[in-house]
This record gives sequence, structure tokens and C-alpha cells, in this order.
Amino acid sequence: MELSLIAHLEAEKGTVHDVACHAASGRVKLKLENGFFFVLVTKGTVTLSDAYHPYNVRTSGLAILTPSITATLCSNDPHFKATLFYIVPQYFDSLPDSHPLYSQLSPFLSAYRLPVVGLSNAECDYLQKTFALFANNLSDFRFYRNGMVRQLCSFLLLQTTDLLCRHTQPESLCVSRSKELFREFKRLATTHYRRHHTIPFYADMLHVTPTYLSRVVKQTTGRTVRFHLSELLCADARRLLECTDMDIKEIANLLGFSDQSAFAKFFVKKTSLSPLKYRNERK
Repeated sequence: MELSLIAHLEAEKGTVHDVACHAASGRVKLKLENGFFFVLVTKGTVTLSDAYHPYNVRTSGLAILTPSITATLCSNDPHFKATLFYIVPQYFDSLPDSHPLYSQLSPFLSAYRLPVVGLSNAECDYLQKTFALFANNLSDFRFYRNGMVRQLCSFLLLQTTDLLCRHTQPESLCVSRSKELFREFKRLATTHYRRHHTIPFYADMLHVTPTYLSRVVKQTTGRTVRFHLSELLCADARRLLECTDMDIKEIANLLGFSDQSAFAKFFVKKTSLSPLKYRNERK
């Protein structure tokens, strides 16, 4: 059983830190959050679980996680091998070729599905070779390393964009203003959803009117701004109720609700259960 983290790309300097291979016997369990993760399974099967569904990713399978997604990677397969590649969100956003990839990811994100595709053996091998470029002696370069890293990142992002186009219904390779606006809204929402639940806040941050933002989000995803915010809040609330011993009043305050009653009303509407009943059932 083998899990390799090839590189961690820092936002500030664009440098690469090689990380030693992590090998373990028994069960692998790893939480992936707050970043762009490329998970390439080269042998066996791994399970990726987000707030909504588990996904079995088999040999030559590729999964891509964005900062809005928190997932758990698990495997009991003794023959399991996978490679992880992690990019800090701010560094990803600074890369010019991040836009075509995000355009291909948008249909998955708007449908609250993990971007998971099955590659051919040749495609998997080539992607593995691209990952290896970041790990093989790149730290030995002194003067032009940052530029080399950015060029390699551009190649990786365009390579994965092309793979998504091959294996899914391709989106337009030109990122429209509306899709870029939706992307920026999602980025802001994942940062501020706990304290800001209203459309005007996000519209003001994006320098558009609330009506225009509402129309763009609805046209892009078929869902409203409030729906996207409520999904983030509900997923966070479920996690806090299941995984912490915080009382319900504390959770309500943390998630920006005026009081416990408002939080309970919201949670019942989303899950048909009160927060207390939801916690008791999960226990």
C-alpha cells in the first residue's frame, strides 16, 4: 500500500517541496481540504468521500478536488498505489492556464459531484510522468526554478483539461464572463459563507448588482445563490454536529445565524431533522 505526495506548490514563491513517499500497512485514511488536489490511482482502488457521496476510484482513475470540496481518501486495498499533487489555492489562481481547467470542472461543481474520470493506461502513464517532473531534482535548480515551476504547472493544467475534455462532455474552452463571475462567487462563498448569507455582500465584492449575480448563477448552474450558500452551510453544520462536541448554540453562532432557533429552522428545512435529532441519530 503506497501513497505518494509528489509536490506542494507554495503560493508566495512558487517553489516545490519534495515530500517523502508515505507507505503504510493496513488502512489508509487521509483528509483532503483547502486546496487543489490531483489524485491519480495507479494500482488498486481508493474511495473518495465528500459531503454527499462516496466514489470508488480504480486503477488509472483521476480525481480533482477544488478548495470548495472537502473529501476523505480511504483504502483497505493492500495493492493500492496513488499519487497526490497539491496546489495552494492562491497559487492556482495566479496561473493563467487555471481558467480552462476550472471551466471543465464547473459542471461537476455546480452538480455537487466530484470530478472523477477513468483514463487509459497510456494517459495514466503520461500524467504520472508529468507529476514526476516536479519531483526529480527540480530543487537543484537555483536561478530559474520559479519560472520552470510555472511552466510545468501550465503544462499539467492544460494536460488535465484535455483529459477531462476527452472523457466528459467538454465545456467551452473559452471562459465566458458569466462563468468567470460564477467561479469568483464560489471562491468568495467558500471563504465567507459562515458570516455572510446574503446576496448583496457577494455582489458588492464582485462589483455587480445582486440581480445580475443572481441571474448569472442561476443561468450557469440552474441553482440560486441562496442554494449554493445553504449547501455550504448545511454541509458544515452536519460535519460539526457529527464530529465535534460543540453545543448547538455554539454551532449556530459559528455559522453566522442570529440565534439557535434560526439555525434549527434552517437545518430542519434542509434535512427534515432538528440538529439535536440529527446528532443523536448519527451517534
